[in-house]
Parts: sequence; structure tokens; C-alpha cells
Amino acid sequence: MEETKQPRIKILVACHKADPNIRQDDIYMPIQVGKALHPELDLGFQCDNTGDNISEKNGSYCELTALYWAWKNLKDVDYIGLCHYRRYFDLTDEKLIKEISRNDIIIGEPNILPITIYDELVKWTSFEDVAILFDSLIELYPGCKKQIIEFYYLDNKFPKCNMFIMTKKMFDDYCEFLFSILELCENRIVKSPYKRQQRVLGYLAETLIGLWVGFNKNKHKYLKINECDESKNKLVDTINWMRNNIAFKLSKRLVKPQHIPYYTAVKVGLVADGIELLNLEK
Repeated sequence: MEETKQPRIKILVACHKADPNIRQDDIYMPIQVGKALHPELDLGFQCDNTGDNISEKNGSYCELTALYWAWKNLKDVDYIGLCHYRRYFDLTDEKLIKEISRNDIIIGEPNILPITIYDELVKWTSFEDVAILFDSLIELYPGCKKQIIEFYYLDNKFPKCNMFIMTKKMFDDYCEFLFSILELCENRIVKSPYKRQQRVLGYLAETLIGLWVGFNKNKHKYLKINECDESKNKLVDTINWMRNNIAFKLSKRLVKPQHIPYYTAVKVGLVADGIELLNLEK
């Protein structure tokens, strides 16, 4: 009897420092991110500065430098995933095989907010950064303005932490989508002097996988993410998510915007910075 061939799966474990929780086996592949910025640090893992890479951009792209490295350099795999050195999907190897056979994509459980995705993203970045993101999205996907509005202005849930598992073909499609948008944004966003806000492209990207899944109508499954942090109370988290969802539904806009709101002060400021967002005017 012929033996069933097991799919070749690589789940990247993005890490920037040594930690006992880092997993390494036939499936989990640690990758040291930002190696080009910290050549003195050697964790003994694959680094993101070999081959075709954007390792030097780790300060703004965060764990996405691992994603880019895999997109350009990782071959001979059937499935690719991403997790973090202290965050993993709640999966055994057996459950993983079962789930990828049933779904196009596995993504992290959604982050449930009391406000819209747009409002949350502005809190983490700025009005200007998000306006540039939307202008870039519409430039590349002019026929998807309705979906962009519905996702960012009428929804309060998006997958957490840029974590996923999907086929290599879908991964290639997703990376083409993701990095083409981020490149447009990067060329126009003014770098902040604040360290946290220099992570802007990573923050923007965290919402994009949910938008991409919606664009492509992929069959997907949300899976719980286990965080290696015993101080977190899972029951409290669940109650907060329920409260957030109720608060959002009670305050949800009754009228769907027909155009992406574009505040005059933001527009004037961007023009003064030499940045024109022509697609938001359409």
C-alpha cells in the first residue's frame, strides 16, 4: 500500500533575541530578524539578511522582513506560516495537518475592538499614515474601494499579529499584494523620530491580511494564539472581547460612507509635506 505523502510545511518563528520558548523542529523554523541592523548578535538560526532580503528595514517592517526573506528565498515547501517566538497557534502537528486539508488559510484569532479598524489603526500610527495607506490601496486596487470602506470603517475585527499558515502559492500571492502596498506607503510616509512609530509599516500590515482574505474570499479558519505570558488572564480577555463587540455593535455607523473620509487638516498638512494623495480625491 502506497504511503500518503506528508505536505512540506515551514512555519517561520520570527525572533530577535534568545528565548527558551523558541521552537525549532521539522516544521518550525526560527529566523533571526533585523540581522543587518545587529550583525553582532548571533542566535544560531537562519537570518533574514541572506539572499534577496530587506533585513535593514526591520525597524519599520518588523517581522515582515522574515516574510520577505521566505518569499524570495525559501523553496521546496507546500505550506508556509508565520508566528512569533512568544506566540504560537494552538496546534499539535496532527491538528495542523487536519486544518490545512480543510481550509485555504489558517489565521490568528481576531482582535475584537470597541471601535472600527480605522480608528484603531490611527491610534497606532497617524491620520497621515492611514490616509497614505488608503491612497496606495486605491491606486493598486481601484475597483475595491467599497470593500476597503466596509473593512476599515464598518468592521471591528482583524486577525492578530500577522500570523497565518497557507499554501506556498497563496503565500506568494499574499506577499505580492502586501509588499507592493507597503512599498508605495514607504516611499511617501515621513519617518517619525519616535521609536514606536517607526514600526509604522508593521502596524499597517497587521490589518492587511484580513483585507486580502476578504478580497479573495478564501476559506479560512481563525485559530487561538497561545502567548507565552502567564500573566495574561484568558477569561478576562474573553470578557473584554465580548464587551468590545457589544459596544461596537451599539455604536456602529448606520450610514456607510460612500467615500473615504479625508480630513482637511490632514490634506493641507500632507500637501505642505510635498505628498499628494490623488486617489482619495476620486
